[in-house]
Amino acid sequence: MPAKIAVGGFQHETNTFAPHLAHYEDFVKPDGWPALTQGEDLFSAMAGLNIPLAGFIEAARQSGHQLHPMLWCSAEPSSFVTCDAFERICELFCASLRAAGDLDAVYLDLHGAMVVEHFEDGEGELLRRVRQIIGPDLPLLVSLDLHANVTEAMVEYTTAITIFRTYPHLDMATTGTRACELLNVALAGEKVVGGMRKIPFLFPLTSQCTDFEPCKSIYRTIEQLTSTSILSADFATGFPPADIKECGAAMLVYGTDLSAVDRVLGELYQKVLNAELSFANELLSADQAVQQAMKNTSSKPVVLADAQDNPGAGGTSDTTGLLEALINNHARGAVLAI
Repeated sequence: MPAKIAVGGFQHETNTFAPHLAHYEDFVKPDGWPALTQGEDLFSAMAGLNIPLAGFIEAARQSGHQLHPMLWCSAEPSSFVTCDAFERICELFCASLRAAGDLDAVYLDLHGAMVVEHFEDGEGELLRRVRQIIGPDLPLLVSLDLHANVTEAMVEYTTAITIFRTYPHLDMATTGTRACELLNVALAGEKVVGGMRKIPFLFPLTSQCTDFEPCKSIYRTIEQLTSTSILSADFATGFPPADIKECGAAMLVYGTDLSAVDRVLGELYQKVLNAELSFANELLSADQAVQQAMKNTSSKPVVLADAQDNPGAGGTSDTTGLLEALINNHARGAVLAI
């Protein structure tokens, strides 16, 4: 049945150890992603992009739903989002939501690792305010980054959550599509139930790539889940540079039967626990990396890369450690790109 759905997004990946704050102006200007966009312009800004909101919009339109565009914005990963930026953007969201009139559902494209100067859980606080406006029963679907620190508040205030399943992130739009599929189940009158289990250890971004073990096997198991009572399962690997109380990985499962959800959740949780030692990996110092690269006998180049999710995982990317190592080891034929 066609429904009226409010849609929007608010993205930031916060490294609480980084030196530079995320100000309102950082969300307004375009960077690798579109600038802060409101209203009908949202649809043209999202068209053709590999972003969860873009995938949701396309799937929702194919389902015949009417969409009410709120806003979408993002800022480059950095340190805390300022109080001013968070409050101004939240108010834009809430004002648009109040102006939408009668709604059947809400969908939000969030990151899941946003830390604000005055809130450890930025997404949880935004969702709390949204839920205050729409009431306790209206379906509220959310998509999150694979590196989300999923909190109890995020789960409490949402009907269901979908999360990227690839790192590097190739399935962002697909994650939005999956959210729409879950929403369609809720709109059809099915009771969607879910659960979360937090993983009791942290592991670095450098061991979270889904092309390698142990994540490769974990996500393969998730992809191969087939059950009439299980609608969705996801594994958020967490973002350790966000130093908050609820930092860490989590397993989420949604379905139509709570006992089946609990059973699958327990099985997936145990699979991650069993892989704990496999998440440990060896990182080379800049000197060690340069020395190993200099032993290369192939005609092909060796690339020494920052193996975080982005340069410095929200850091400044202006350090000279690798340059120093190249000079100290008398490396020849080397090119440094920043």
